[in-house]
Amino acid sequence: MYFNSHKIPVLGFIGYSGSGKTTLMEQVVLLLHGRGMRVGALKHDAHRFEVDKPGKDSWRFREAGAQTTVISSAELIVLQRRTAEETPLADLLDLFVDEDIILVEGHKAGPHPKIEVHRPELGHPFLWPVFEHVIALATPKGLIPESSHELSLPVLDLDNAPAIAECILTSLQR
Repeated sequence: MYFNSHKIPVLGFIGYSGSGKTTLMEQVVLLLHGRGMRVGALKHDAHRFEVDKPGKDSWRFREAGAQTTVISSAELIVLQRRTAEETPLADLLDLFVDEDIILVEGHKAGPHPKIEVHRPELGHPFLWPVFEHVIALATPKGLIPESSHELSLPVLDLDNAPAIAECILTSLQR
C-alpha cells in the first residue's frame, strides 16, 4: 500500500475515457462511506475546467487576480489556487489530512497502487503493461479478450462494485 505524508492509504483507478472509472469510483466511495469510512477523492483532469460560476463573488476575486481564493460555509470549503504548472501528485495527496483512504482517478504514472478499468469493446490496449503499480484489472465479467490469457493480474468484475470495495478493504488490512 502507498500512503500520503499523513499516513493515509492511497488507491487509484486508471483507464481510457469511457471505460467507467468515474462510475466505479463513485460506487466504491458510496460503499466505503456506507461502512463509516471517511473517503477522499482526487480526480485528475487533463483539460481546463471551471468550478466556479461566472459573475459570483469568488469568480470575480479570481478574475481580478487573486492567487488563491477560498470559499467557505458551515458545510463546505473550496480552495482555488492558480498554478503555473501541473501540481505534483504528492502535493495534492497531502491536502487530505483526516480521511481513512484516498481514491484517485487518473494519475496513471503515480507511485500508488491502481486498478485498471478496462472495456475490451472500446478497442484499447491494456494500460497495466505500460504503467507501474497496477494491482488488478476490472472488466465486465466474461469480456477478457482472447489475447490476454497470460494476464498476471487478478481480474475483478467491473459490474460488481461491492466485491471491488471488499478487495480494497482487504488490501488495507495487509
